[in-house]
Amino acid sequence: MPDETPADRRHERPDTGPLRELTLGRSTPSPSPLPPSQPTPEDDGLESLAARCRLKAGAARWAAERQRRIHEQSGSPDEDAPSDPATAGWAEALTDAFYWASADDPSGTPDVSLLDHVGGCFETVAEGLLLVRDVEHRRGGLERALPLLAEAQSALRQSLRRLKAREDPDQVEAYERVRDAAARRHLFLKRFLRADDPADPAGWPGLLARIEAEAGSGPRSQRQARLLDRLRSFCAPIGGEPTDVAWRAIFNVVEELIGEGAPPSSREVRELLLPLLDDLPEAEEVPPGSRLVLREIDRYLATRHTPAASATSQGPSASVREAARLLSGRSVVLIGGLRRPEAQRALKSALGLKELVWIGTKEHQPISAFEPAIARPDVALVLLAIRWSSHAFGDVKPYCDRHGKPLVRLPGGYGANQVAAQILSQSSEQLGDR
Repeated sequence: MPDETPADRRHERPDTGPLRELTLGRSTPSPSPLPPSQPTPEDDGLESLAARCRLKAGAARWAAERQRRIHEQSGSPDEDAPSDPATAGWAEALTDAFYWASADDPSGTPDVSLLDHVGGCFETVAEGLLLVRDVEHRRGGLERALPLLAEAQSALRQSLRRLKAREDPDQVEAYERVRDAAARRHLFLKRFLRADDPADPAGWPGLLARIEAEAGSGPRSQRQARLLDRLRSFCAPIGGEPTDVAWRAIFNVVEELIGEGAPPSSREVRELLLPLLDDLPEAEEVPPGSRLVLREIDRYLATRHTPAASATSQGPSASVREAARLLSGRSVVLIGGLRRPEAQRALKSALGLKELVWIGTKEHQPISAFEPAIARPDVALVLLAIRWSSHAFGDVKPYCDRHGKPLVRLPGGYGANQVAAQILSQSSEQLGDR
């Protein structure tokens, strides 16, 4: 969707040399491209392009998380950096561009969501590319998929422009693939292929949901269809009081679905389980395939702007009001899973917190990394989201005791009512004495 002629847009992918130096005010640095993979006869480079976009999505999200760690003084900022040197270099260059863009912000407060949008847009482009691959021989598939990919690459271009970065070669290639595929199929795409018709980068969660919905509308095996019907029947009657027996039946079906080739990120499985997860018993053993599904759900919630759940339609509950009275103006550390921006903002607001320091966790992560945040003098309480945490993270209690901070275990979700109830039942006396 360039302003130049097609000849001007021919893009030779540069080699993997050192990062460009900053230009000291004349223009902002641009992330260096990741080394390209050679196309194969099977995918004609499309899967390689999608893989590079996924790498950049992860690198952009790591860059955003690092900025939050720096601001919150929680753990090592460089923890979990990309292991691949080229990817790490790209993330550093993206961070440089972010700093340049932030320097022009009159508010003086860097908007980390700009990096979040870059990561989300790269992920959306990757999913759009794979959708185009999967529907190429499906009747009407490209007519539905190409407009989605056109919107995705446009949003990606705009997200990078907001950082004042130069064009990204993978975004350019995605644009050219959309344009060429539409020309070959004689399809007219009305939107998002011109520079003066950009897509909104902030709209990537909804666009990704539309791409996933289109991908999920494809054919599935009869066995998978029957298993999904069984899963619906088990999930439907659970209501507000799921039992251990019911959960075991659900997990058994999920295990069979994964064994039949359903991906852990399956939209249908996620939509069936998501409303029930807050009622998952703390002691319930989760089988390996189901645990992968739960991790994908956590990733989904961390990267989508889901509507924040209010305490009630009538206002905050008595538990929320009492917890807010005890914690107002103070900070809280939450350990577990992936940071969910919407849930973080909603919980901070409901409890009147100065700050909610959410420390995302991974398997085999050393618990010593949590101590600097726990030790902060403004932190009044530590929350441990045990569903998304390794059992070893329970050993964080000695650090809490050492620094005189109550530890509250969260067996359920992050809703204000649930969190407030756990705070009051586990630590109200300790908080009241402080």
